[in-house]
Amino acid sequence: MQFSEDLAVDDFLRSRKTPFTLKDFTREMSRKGFSLTQREGEDYLADSPYVSWIEDGKFITRAAAFTGRFFSFTLTPEEFKNKMFVPGSRFMPFVDEMQNPASWTYIFDGKSVPHKVGTFRKETALDLNVLYGEEYEVQYIAADPAMVSYDLASTDFELPSDVKITGCDLSQFIDSGDLKVGDRIVCRVLDWDKGRIEFFPQVRRRDAESGIVQLDDSDHERLLWGERFEKALIKILEREGPCATIEEQLAFAFYEDIDALCSFNCDSVENYLRHSKKIDLELYGVETRLWYKGQDVPAVGKWNRNDMKKDPGELANLKFKIPEYILDNFLRDFEFNKRKDLNLVVSALFPQNFSLTPDEKRYVLLHIAKRHAIISKQYNYFADFPVGEIRAAALDLYRRVCSLVYDVEASTANFDKFPQNELVILSQLFGHINRILESIDNNPDAAVEDQGTLSLSLEGMEYNFEDIEGALRDAVESEKRNNFTIV
Repeated sequence: MQFSEDLAVDDFLRSRKTPFTLKDFTREMSRKGFSLTQREGEDYLADSPYVSWIEDGKFITRAAAFTGRFFSFTLTPEEFKNKMFVPGSRFMPFVDEMQNPASWTYIFDGKSVPHKVGTFRKETALDLNVLYGEEYEVQYIAADPAMVSYDLASTDFELPSDVKITGCDLSQFIDSGDLKVGDRIVCRVLDWDKGRIEFFPQVRRRDAESGIVQLDDSDHERLLWGERFEKALIKILEREGPCATIEEQLAFAFYEDIDALCSFNCDSVENYLRHSKKIDLELYGVETRLWYKGQDVPAVGKWNRNDMKKDPGELANLKFKIPEYILDNFLRDFEFNKRKDLNLVVSALFPQNFSLTPDEKRYVLLHIAKRHAIISKQYNYFADFPVGEIRAAALDLYRRVCSLVYDVEASTANFDKFPQNELVILSQLFGHINRILESIDNNPDAAVEDQGTLSLSLEGMEYNFEDIEGALRDAVESEKRNNFTIV
């Protein structure tokens, strides 16, 4: 039932073309046979990458925000040489970034245009995917079907000097002599869910003898576009901060001034960043965000300061929440290591400094015992063996990260006094390790297939954790001393 419900929710949020309220959403789910409480509806909307809150209790999907909106980019020399264009990250945020671009359908003059595979220098391929950030751009390139034979994990996530990329065939436009290097491709999404994109090649006017491009009114419009985009983006940086991803930052910025920023003569984010003196791609912990050029992205700002503040008097009642998939991973690890005492699971689940009352411990142990009874009946050591060591390594890092997260949260109500970059990295590590364990729990076979990639990822996370642990532990102790009062 849950699986079908999730599909119905995704179907609604991937295809809804108009703004809606929570009541609209739950009513539509009810019509499809799924009765959601208000809280369940709120959780779905909060967790979905396909929808954003706009105002007055209304939400809008990515499909509604960006279907039919214009965006553009300029043709690079290597694209011209290959007689094709490459989507890369230049289609962000107008398309579903979780779809593989090789699956998209390109439309010109009402007809489908075929895909084409070209060979590009590694440096060019990275430039074409720069908005994914350094942490993801290599993985996006390697995920192209044309790179299927390349084992990224075996090369320590290094790309070869030349890579294969799938894009849209422009042979008919280039062979005719119409399109030149530096000419613009304007696009708009016809169907966000199915990845149908219409494009319009824009040939720039050139002097007949010299071939020099002649400036016209569209060039002036693009200059004004840069000013409007910067204004919208800065507004989002101040109000929303680093957001969850660069894609989310861009989605908010474009929606802030959607009609002006998505005009036919729009410029591109990449071109803006190439010339901007104010905004650039900056490190945000172990990730990348759009931010003020040359400045560190802080962990705490106007966008989250109120959420970060806690009443120190409530710290004693802090409940450390543990998702079910985390418990299941610990119980399978318990079985994998042939242990007998479930108290060991209780100790592993909670941070070292987290204290349970006797009644709380009895309640937790009872819940663990009930869940263990279900897990143990289904558990098969030999089937679990391939994933056992991966899970154990992930759980070991999870325990260490959780311990530091809890100690930081319990030590202070003033997170802006902590070293900001280290705080950001800790938050990111906590999210990454949770996603890895959720993936192992949901699909252990895939974890085995990606064992090399997961091992490298965990190894990198270990290094990152060791780099930040000392500074954060020192900050924890400093906060404890500052909060100590002699009575």
